[in-house]
Amino acid sequence: MNGVIRKILLPLPSLVRRYLSRKRTYRFRELTIEVFPGVFHPGFFFSTTLLLQFVEKQTLQNSNVLELGAGSGIISLLAWQRGASVTATDISSEAIRNIQYNAIKNKATLSILQSDLFKELPRQKFDWIFINPPYYPRQPLKEEEFAWYCGEGHDYFVNFFGGLVPFISDDTQTIMVLSEVCDLKKIMEIATLHGFEFEKIAEKYVLMDGKNYLFRIKPIRSNHTSLNIK
Repeated sequence: MNGVIRKILLPLPSLVRRYLSRKRTYRFRELTIEVFPGVFHPGFFFSTTLLLQFVEKQTLQNSNVLELGAGSGIISLLAWQRGASVTATDISSEAIRNIQYNAIKNKATLSILQSDLFKELPRQKFDWIFINPPYYPRQPLKEEEFAWYCGEGHDYFVNFFGGLVPFISDDTQTIMVLSEVCDLKKIMEIATLHGFEFEKIAEKYVLMDGKNYLFRIKPIRSNHTSLNIK
């Protein structure tokens, strides 16, 4: 399925919607979770896998980690397994319930908070911030659609980059996964307006899912923005 067709048909074909209408089990390495209906399933698109593969290679012992839009909580749980103190947030009440369920299931200690990005998050500095964001430019009308739609004006990214500064230090690693399906140019323009640039640190092409990119987000320290995505 090429990018044009995906933009027309996605976020979820009807067959996938039917499959996800029930609670489903998903595994990554030794980590097993349940994915509730209405919560982003990490197994259907490679973006979560790319981020998980990155997280499992990092030294996170005693670090302070934030995951925004944690969904089922699998990335937060992997970071916790690697020794981090983890805050997992999501705007969706069902996602929060799902994270709580999976934390108990895996005997994990997470700080779990329902929040629209940074709105309910106490100000603090994080060592790592992980984000697998929504990026389809439509207005979410239902709670479950916040996992897919970022607003017609890419409002999610405007609010993310506009609210990021109080939660990062010079040493914070802010990692975001994006797909070639989204409007990368627009997202990077928003980042630049707020004083941030993208550094591509990984790229993977997957059949039926296209190219996925892993970016490190950094304050701009020069007169250029890292737009090397080809």
